[in-house]
Amino acid sequence: MRLRIALVAAVAALASVLVAPAAAHAAPDDLACSAVGSYSRYVGGTPKTFWLVGSVGSYRYWQVVNAGSGYYQSSYVVRCSGEAIAASADLAVSATGGDRCGSTTTSQYRYVGAQVALVAHLPYPLEYDYRYWHVYRWVNSGFFGFWTYDHSELAGCPSPL
Repeated sequence: MRLRIALVAAVAALASVLVAPAAAHAAPDDLACSAVGSYSRYVGGTPKTFWLVGSVGSYRYWQVVNAGSGYYQSSYVVRCSGEAIAASADLAVSATGGDRCGSTTTSQYRYVGAQVALVAHLPYPLEYDYRYWHVYRWVNSGFFGFWTYDHSELAGCPSPL
């Protein structure tokens, strides 16, 4: 009976991995799962550069900047099924300091990578390090437990002068 409960809990946790991340507010670029690196293209008449920050399993993390100015525009994560986007989520900055502005991976937080971009600021633009994180949660399953994907996070950290 305990084995059956453990299997049911494991299947439920695995299902949460297959559902997350939620649908994005802004559609990711259609090359998000097939591009082998970063690239630039016009989107709605605006030149944009898409930077592949890193990957964790079938999850790929992207930063979008204005190709002409280098100003930060957005970030998102996609879960890929082959070259097709299975799910996606926009990433908003959720931290501006502390541990998320470092690069130390733990059991719960896996550092994906960082990408620099400019942010409008008077009188001169500021350079920020955007740090991407793959976050896990612990799932108990009877005698067993395991870490499973929970969500993604983005930290916007001012670059040192």
